[in-house]
Amino acid sequence: MYPPKTFDIGWPDLAYGLAACARDGDAEGAAAAVERRFGAGSALGTAADGGVRHCMAALSVRSALDLTLSAAALPRGSEVLMSAVTIPDMWRIVTEHGLVPVPVDLDPGTLLPAADQWEAAATPRTKAVVVAHLFGTQAPLGALAELAARHGWLLVEDCAQAYSGPDFRGCAAADVSLFSFGPLKTATALGGAVAVVRDPGLLASMRALHRAWPVQGRNAQAGRVAKYALLALLTSRPLYTGLVAAAGLLGRDHARSLQGSVGAFAGADLLPAIRQRPGPALLALLDRRLGGAGTARAVAARAAVARRLAARLPDPALVYGAAAPVHTFWLCAVPTPDPDATAARLRSAGFDAARPASLGAVPAPPDRPQGARTAAHLVRHAVCLPLRPGMPDRVLDRMAAVLDPEDWGRRP
Repeated sequence: MYPPKTFDIGWPDLAYGLAACARDGDAEGAAAAVERRFGAGSALGTAADGGVRHCMAALSVRSALDLTLSAAALPRGSEVLMSAVTIPDMWRIVTEHGLVPVPVDLDPGTLLPAADQWEAAATPRTKAVVVAHLFGTQAPLGALAELAARHGWLLVEDCAQAYSGPDFRGCAAADVSLFSFGPLKTATALGGAVAVVRDPGLLASMRALHRAWPVQGRNAQAGRVAKYALLALLTSRPLYTGLVAAAGLLGRDHARSLQGSVGAFAGADLLPAIRQRPGPALLALLDRRLGGAGTARAVAARAAVARRLAARLPDPALVYGAAAPVHTFWLCAVPTPDPDATAARLRSAGFDAARPASLGAVPAPPDRPQGARTAAHLVRHAVCLPLRPGMPDRVLDRMAAVLDPEDWGRRP
């Protein structure tokens, strides 16, 4: 049985992460090392300081967004335009700041709203935009950046699912670009994030706020590494096959249990959980992962197998994000009228497909009840296929054959 997603981390890195928990360390110095590493070897690194003045290490993308909105100090009641599909915590954070999230519907081909949709959704109360690159797409933001600059909006891009190695640091015209290294992300450090902040004044304010937060405890990181080492073992194909079979015999929903166990802040009181600075052990592991060779090659191999599968499907253009100029396929998602039935057929064939359970459709404000139709359809009907680099053609043929032609109906 192929599990829906594997952890992009090896046993040497897990061992290093656990050993780091036993060492004393300086959180500030460790954060500076991560910031130097992230800024080097990229467009940011053309600055005399190697790009460090643009980068800030944080506990999570949620933490970085919270800091961004706190430092920006937008007037209460201001509207924040958001890509209509994102993780629910992102719009929760917006509302916690007394702001109003406004969903802007997606083009399923690029997984971004078109520029005219942003402008149509704006009002005089609009003060910021939060745009998410979904499923591994890296779509250009030029038109949106011009619109934001013209209106004076703060432009934040969420690149949590789009990291592909040292050559991608977000759109140079964005005010803030957020990168995640949480458990299921590319080059995971089982946590941690980096914010690229292009306004020195905004970055200075974020740092000042950040210094007042407590540092994540060493035991919390040790428990996290141990937990994900166990999950990495359980999601190896032989053990995972047995786990799924055992859950079926016991009448348990293994998918729900697994998804609940990998949530970064599942069951936590959100703001106290994210308002911490990353500890030195987490930062040491993040610095190691950022310095590891081969991320770009691994991402290219992942994208290649997704394209090989798409070529076998009745309509490759219906794969979400197929029209994006860059798609690294952090997830390969397809639409289906009955996702539960599709997932059951795939599971019977040895492929444990999953719903994008961590994503939700941003709810529309009460005065705009029309909502976002494509976003709602994606959240209800998308199925994510369990692809692995190097999958042989016969396996891809078998997976494609399981997808019924009816799964490829019209999108909204």
